[in-house]
Amino acid sequence: MHASLAALLPALAALGFAPQGARRVATPAARATSVGSPARAAVRLQAENPPIGATGVNGLPVVYQGPPGGTPLLDTIESPADLKRLQPSQLKQLAAELRHETLCAVSKTGGHLGSSLGVVELTVALHYVFDTPDDALVWDVSHQVYPHKILTGRRHRMHSLRQKGGLSGFAKRSESEYDIFGAGHSTTSISAALGMAVAHNQNGAKGRNAVAVIGDGAITGGMAYEAMNNAAYLNTKIITILNDNGQVSLPTGTQSAGGVAPA
Repeated sequence: MHASLAALLPALAALGFAPQGARRVATPAARATSVGSPARAAVRLQAENPPIGATGVNGLPVVYQGPPGGTPLLDTIESPADLKRLQPSQLKQLAAELRHETLCAVSKTGGHLGSSLGVVELTVALHYVFDTPDDALVWDVSHQVYPHKILTGRRHRMHSLRQKGGLSGFAKRSESEYDIFGAGHSTTSISAALGMAVAHNQNGAKGRNAVAVIGDGAITGGMAYEAMNNAAYLNTKIITILNDNGQVSLPTGTQSAGGVAPA
């Protein structure tokens, strides 16, 4: 197993996650081109305690004020470099504070709350283990990047989220060097990470990682499988993280995927 991926698993365990295994992925096309290739590593994640978002009262919006004890750990984080100074035992508290901060921001501006709450621990672990932005971190769709934005120097601007002249609701390359790929559409992350990995190799930076984070909805798109097959053909190392939390976006009017089988 790749060293960075091996370090990610204990970080996730410290955050209360139960990784369902890390393994190489070999599709039929991949087997035909490079059997046993180290091209791709995939991690399947499932939260032990899925986060619950804030709700309104009598149909009125609620402005969330944050935890009673404040955010002492989050207050020390200006960039992922600060995050790396924490002990693994502190990560769970940081994740709780980050979740509260995300609730505060979205309660004022609106936005993609569920998707962001669903990756709080994962976001902490990724920035704790990988050396972003040198290591490329690509979020599929990127509607889940609010915790990522808070940890990468944009916490003080979260009040402007999705406002004119404010922060984008998605990853945006012109906004931060940590937004390595601008998205807004699904199933593009693995292809993008593969392209960055190839560029790292061609530029003599083979020690850098390229990480794609993709959900259980976006992974159903054919472009994701094309990218994994292409990675094997090119024998290029990328890390793909499948956030398999069962929260697939369903068409309006169908039952939620939370706890029930999709229609």
